[in-house]
Amino acid sequence: MPVLTVLYNHTRLEIQVDAGSTVLEGLRLSGLSHHADAPCGGNGLCGKCLVTVSGAVAAPDAREQALLAGKSERRLACLARIEGACTVSLAEDDGLTVVENSVFRFEADGKRRGLGAAVDIGTTTVALYLYDLRTGVRLATASGANGQRSYGADVISRIQYAMEHVDGLSVQTAAIRAQLRQLLREACEKARRTPEEVTAVAVAGNTVMEHLLTGLDPSGIAAAPFTPRSLFGESVSAEEYDLGTAPGTALYIAPCVSGYVGGDITAGLMAVKALEKEQPILFVDVGTNGEMAVGDHRGLTCCATAAGPAFEGGSISCGMAASPGAIDRVWVEDGALRVSVLGGGEAIGVCGSGLVDTLAALLELEIVDETGRLQPADEAPGAYADRLEGEGGNVRFRLSGDVWITAEDIRKLQLAKAAVAAGIETLLEHQKILPEQLGAFYLAGGFGSYLRPESAVRIGLFPAALLDRLQVVGNSAGAGASMLLLSDKAGEDLRRTKEQCTYLELSGMAQFNNAYMMCMMFE
Repeated sequence: MPVLTVLYNHTRLEIQVDAGSTVLEGLRLSGLSHHADAPCGGNGLCGKCLVTVSGAVAAPDAREQALLAGKSERRLACLARIEGACTVSLAEDDGLTVVENSVFRFEADGKRRGLGAAVDIGTTTVALYLYDLRTGVRLATASGANGQRSYGADVISRIQYAMEHVDGLSVQTAAIRAQLRQLLREACEKARRTPEEVTAVAVAGNTVMEHLLTGLDPSGIAAAPFTPRSLFGESVSAEEYDLGTAPGTALYIAPCVSGYVGGDITAGLMAVKALEKEQPILFVDVGTNGEMAVGDHRGLTCCATAAGPAFEGGSISCGMAASPGAIDRVWVEDGALRVSVLGGGEAIGVCGSGLVDTLAALLELEIVDETGRLQPADEAPGAYADRLEGEGGNVRFRLSGDVWITAEDIRKLQLAKAAVAAGIETLLEHQKILPEQLGAFYLAGGFGSYLRPESAVRIGLFPAALLDRLQVVGNSAGAGASMLLLSDKAGEDLRRTKEQCTYLELSGMAQFNNAYMMCMMFE
């Protein structure tokens, strides 16, 4: 059997693989596949899983050549087939940043001892926060790209992988559990403590992520009536997950409302104290899913929309995570287009906040029209004609250096923003609440933390009337999980939050479908 040598972060790992297997399959065996981004799940569609590989690897076929055109001398991990001994070099840690919870206050009730770990399992990023349970002091944070990302960028892709492969569920379960062990070790090392001192773990994630963590089949969530195997909200033994924690440690999994409104939303709603509000609030978490809730002390109504991974850079031609080299801000100044790059230097891609800014700027410059059409060079303003190339659906705009925005990228962003905007509109109308009647608009999640509100309004992501009510709350799921660790009252509040949530299914609602079509336009 051929040997695949993996070089990563100054380490060398050798694994045996079957001849004819792909480099991505080999990386999955090594446990490092999450360092080869594969939003399409390794199906040879997105062209994102670029790796540097040498040795006995089959030459690129026509499909891979087409996807690699103009990108680099590297190979696509999902299509490069191993013929003999070869070596793959992975990039260093991508520098993903953790969105802090500075808007929240954490208070320990003093009833617990030891260390506690609060975990937010996002579809894109996993964050772990280590606490002293007695004092409530946060000791360390560790995070990374979700270890399942080589199986797809969104929850549907991961459900499909679980359904279509014999070991599709087990490998994803193993990947996230291994990642939790690693993050716990990292956090404890930073704090000069050990995982054996951890006596409590609280996890919040969307319904699919919680299924994959626990090894439950998520296939029921993929099709109507979108029925999950569990809505969680209970404690299990952390020893079953082999986290290396103290004997008898309980792992609490935040309760879900439905297949598409998960424990990350109930934890977030609890963190912002939604059920204590006298005036209605709107809570929106925009990520690979667009989950939202509206209500007050009388109860909450929740819904979810299929935003897809576009807002987080997934499925976008030059899209990437918010890490060094990503264009994170774009604006028009004195009629000229300006960009900023995380970490400085040359741009290598564009992250979610930069994508929204880009679309807003292209609308302002009339390079994109109200229908979402990216204008070709002969129709666009003359000052930017030299940045445009191609015709029809193949038009693309050079944002900076080798970073381009294509007509197809614009359409994907348009579909994503229409889904979220229509969800907000339908939810408010269903509850007979006007935007002006809201006491607060909470925008949660990593994407929301970097989003420029003015750009979001310009592309129609949410109504302008919500701007003066906007409160960016960052990782509210992680905040809710942290509160759960530190006080008994938070556990009671979370249970009550889940019980007071009513789910509104948008699919099949004529009201939502009509709003979706209207929200496709850019005013």
